[in-house]
Amino acid sequence: MEQARFVTGRSQIKFLAIFMGAIFLTLAAFTVSAQQTNNAQFRVKNENTFNINLIQFKRVEYVGTCAGTAITPDSQSARFVSSKTPPAPNRRVMIKNVTDGMESNPYPYTDRSYNKGEFSEDFGFKLGNSHKTRTFSVLEGENNFLYEIKENDQVIEQGSLTAQVSIQNLGTFPRQQICENKIECKDTSDCRDRKGRKRSCRQQCFPVQQCRCP
Repeated sequence: MEQARFVTGRSQIKFLAIFMGAIFLTLAAFTVSAQQTNNAQFRVKNENTFNINLIQFKRVEYVGTCAGTAITPDSQSARFVSSKTPPAPNRRVMIKNVTDGMESNPYPYTDRSYNKGEFSEDFGFKLGNSHKTRTFSVLEGENNFLYEIKENDQVIEQGSLTAQVSIQNLGTFPRQQICENKIECKDTSDCRDRKGRKRSCRQQCFPVQQCRCP
């Protein structure tokens, strides 16, 4: 009976040791994965400071004769950097936005020089769900990115990172057209003779009102 208890106790200790070892390996793998993900980041310009992996916009709703939605700024300037592989001669970085909801043929991407200074060549984040040639599309909420750093067309680092896109609602405001009166003049007859030469002619002028949304 005592021997059976001893064997059972040893089995429990062995099981506990295996269980704790598995937890340790899982945590270690998670730590390595997190480190790999955190190698890269976006530095996003926000007024007089920089945000890390945070892209901020503001939204205003307008009602009235010029109803609509305005997003500011139009785009957010940003740069990319990897702590593992800093900029160096003959390097470029390709970044894709593979967030769910993005059009995937192709995914929005940006291809930037990564050959000098502390960061990549800058680019502009803009709200959208498809690839644009002048800006890098993002969606509201969490965005997932894949990146490749190349040196002389050879991939030297691959990874992923996430960035949060927030839109602050500033409220609803009235917006009316801005109108102004101008004088327009038009010729009252053909101002060229039979040979096509320009000649003086009479004009008729009248007031017109031009309106536009601010």
